[in-house]
Amino acid sequence: MAKLFLSYSRKDEGRARRLSEWLEREGHDVWRDEDDIGGGASFSSEIEKALKDCDAVLVLWSADSVQSMWVRDEAGYARDAGKLIPLSLDGTEPPLGFRQLQAIGLSYSKGHREPANAERIRRAIERIAAIPSAAPAPASPQDRPRAKMRLPTRVLGGAAIALVAALLAILGWHRWSGEQEIAITVAPSPASADKAMAADYANVAAGDMAAFLPRRFDRATVIAPADASPSASGYRMLISTDPHGAGANATITLSDEDGHTTLWSQNWSVVDAAGADLKGQVSASASKAALCLTDARGGRARLTQPALGLYLSGCTGLGENGLSNDDFVRIFERVTTLAPDFAPGWGYLALSRSWIAEGLRDSSSPGYAAALKSAQDAIMTARKLDPRSALTYDAEYHLNDNNSLRALQILEKGAERDPEYGMIQMHLSTELRSVGRLSDSVAAAANGVSLEPGSSFTRYEYILALIYSGQFSNAKKDIADARKKWPDDDAIDLADFALQFRYGDPRAALQLLPQAIHSSDADMDPYRKLIAARLDPSPGNVDQAIASLNGRPSNDPAMRNDVLEALGTFGRVDQVYQLLEEPGFEPAVDRGILFRPDFAGVRSDPRFMQVAARLGLVRYWRQSGYWPDFCTSEKLPYDCKTEAAKYG
Repeated sequence: MAKLFLSYSRKDEGRARRLSEWLEREGHDVWRDEDDIGGGASFSSEIEKALKDCDAVLVLWSADSVQSMWVRDEAGYARDAGKLIPLSLDGTEPPLGFRQLQAIGLSYSKGHREPANAERIRRAIERIAAIPSAAPAPASPQDRPRAKMRLPTRVLGGAAIALVAALLAILGWHRWSGEQEIAITVAPSPASADKAMAADYANVAAGDMAAFLPRRFDRATVIAPADASPSASGYRMLISTDPHGAGANATITLSDEDGHTTLWSQNWSVVDAAGADLKGQVSASASKAALCLTDARGGRARLTQPALGLYLSGCTGLGENGLSNDDFVRIFERVTTLAPDFAPGWGYLALSRSWIAEGLRDSSSPGYAAALKSAQDAIMTARKLDPRSALTYDAEYHLNDNNSLRALQILEKGAERDPEYGMIQMHLSTELRSVGRLSDSVAAAANGVSLEPGSSFTRYEYILALIYSGQFSNAKKDIADARKKWPDDDAIDLADFALQFRYGDPRAALQLLPQAIHSSDADMDPYRKLIAARLDPSPGNVDQAIASLNGRPSNDPAMRNDVLEALGTFGRVDQVYQLLEEPGFEPAVDRGILFRPDFAGVRSDPRFMQVAARLGLVRYWRQSGYWPDFCTSEKLPYDCKTEAAKYG
């Protein structure tokens, strides 16, 4: 077979490794640099030799690799030598000079060991490497033609053309590959008080759903209002609107194929439909419901009533405020009882049980051990049914989120297994901050927002990533945008407070305090003193603010992180190091605090590497090869690697 050279960014190593393993199973000899792709300015002699000796060069274009001069050099050599096979990991457009060849989308259907476009890749290798074609293999499910996204044919203006272009760009990406076709008709409800408004909402929901759903399920057809008819087959999603002054009511109803059985519905009532972006909320919920439906009805194990209705209520309810953790456990326990072979039901049960265990862990509750085992048992069952389930890694993360280094390992494995699962990306963003990888934290959070656009929590995490990486202007702009979509959301209030409290306007922080910190007046007093010290940072005010934090009655060592943050905010470097030496505090240290913008003075002190070594950070940086951003982005009086070498 062929000698193949794999060119990619190190940040895409997981997907490169998976492709390499498949190519080797196909009988090819694959060369890839596992040590430092992207880390130089010119070819090393080994890489240059491998490029000359290979039959074809497979370049994995992504948002990261297009920025790598190393990957560009390799791609340029391959192009000029007639050896280039471009593959696309995320739809990113190749750099100038490489757009004359269409990139092949590289994605994997759930449960399959070969890529969805396996035949296209095989043919490209045969053509470039001059390998005689083998007899055509029987078409596997992922090689069959995909269902088309049917959009309105009468309204293809500029926005619609852009939407179609976006659809074409992402058709190669999907998360699930079931055996059932799913057709969903989106239309305004005939019962709408304002039919024009309902039609507008339905068109937006259909367009957003058509752009979103193919990334997660490749056998879906979204039938937009212009193409809908009373006799249309498939599921029906009707949107009803009833405006009243500036406000409005809205309802989505999802019905079964017969059009008579209601599977799921959701209602809204807002006093300011424009300010609350009701249209956006309805559209986001429609896409979420469509995705949950494809889970339930698109795979080999197809849910029927009553398990179907229960699953839809639980799946769509995740991230909402109406249900408790216990409610989710009861829902998914019932689903798994009714459908014991349905993998997503077990995945969500594992996740909801992990939330229960996480809540009991720090309370010394006698029920913690039982809750932990219950969550672990559900994880084990879910993985037997679906070894690639990202839900199980999300659940395992919640059982280990008190150990940031272990949590990071779990999340990185989950992201490798299923890069299209948004919550893994959001958790990954949090844990990347705890090891000083702030730019990677922002990238993971941005990826999470693109995968879960309807979640205020994902937006909250993205804003925090911007704040703690020092991108204050971008954070401020994103908060303003998020408030249009979620005007009264606690998560957005908390994100705004995080910006104003330490880095923005102290007066704005004072106004946000009651919305962000839902506590008694006495509990909020230390925060008021900290805000007063920011307004007038005299030594006396700062001492008083820190004393108010030290004077709280709690014996919880984790509460000392508030003191750590305050000391960093006001530049009390020596006191930071004194606190970090306190017996009992080290296991409770929130490592992410140490990499925030106001801790630059702490990091510039060579003692920081000694602290980092005690916290296990130096070991992580060495073993992973990912050193923290501050080592190259800040002016330090020491070299990170040289200083770290003093501590084993």
